[in-house]
Amino acid sequence: MTDETEINTDIREKRIAKTLAILFALFFLADFLVVSFIYSWADWVATLIFALLFIAPAYISNAGMVITGGGDPIDGGKNFIDGRRLFGAHKTWKGLFLGPLFIGIPISMGIFIIFIILWPFIAPIVEFASSIDQYQLYTHVSTYQYYFTGGPLPLGVLILGIRIVMISFGAAFGDLFGSFLKRRFNIQSGRPFWIIDQLDFALFSILLSFIPSLLFPDLFLAPDFNIFIFLIILTPAVSIIANTIAYILGLKDVPW
Repeated sequence: MTDETEINTDIREKRIAKTLAILFALFFLADFLVVSFIYSWADWVATLIFALLFIAPAYISNAGMVITGGGDPIDGGKNFIDGRRLFGAHKTWKGLFLGPLFIGIPISMGIFIIFIILWPFIAPIVEFASSIDQYQLYTHVSTYQYYFTGGPLPLGVLILGIRIVMISFGAAFGDLFGSFLKRRFNIQSGRPFWIIDQLDFALFSILLSFIPSLLFPDLFLAPDFNIFIFLIILTPAVSIIANTIAYILGLKDVPW
């Protein structure tokens, strides 16, 4: 790639970043307005809380893979049938497994232990809000308990642990799949692969979370359509908007 081509590519990518930042900010606002109009603003806040509690292990594991990475690449330096690397040198066995095992899962469990301790104080707030019909969509306290603690003790701890493991490794395999797609489109390392870069780990986390909910529907809740849509908006929005703001403020050289 010549210097001129690289400059033009940078200009185009920066323009895309700013456009996507505005677009996802509008999506975020639209979701708030739609949910608030159909149900209530309290249900939108509940959606936000449920989504964050659900996806937190994926976010933490995704960051953990960067910290624990290094060593032998998963693809062993081999190419796919298109002549390009299967995943790339930055996708390693250590990152794939140690990111969730050493960082994503233990940190997430630590966070949720705090919520288990605090649940006796959270539950009355939810019960009172439900009693005055503040919630129109999420009216059952059991839904809140599932996302905060996994369910009633002691079974809730096991449910919570399984959920965290599935979501954490879902993030790891989703990131790997995203890398596979990036190589197929011949996008260089360090260059953005818009939307896929921001969504791959979240989508696989949601996918893997459906497995226990299909096997044990009375114990595990899969994200409903409302939470799913919110996650599809939230996950790219957080990354794209934050990186774009950091670039505008001069804290990053590029907005990705």
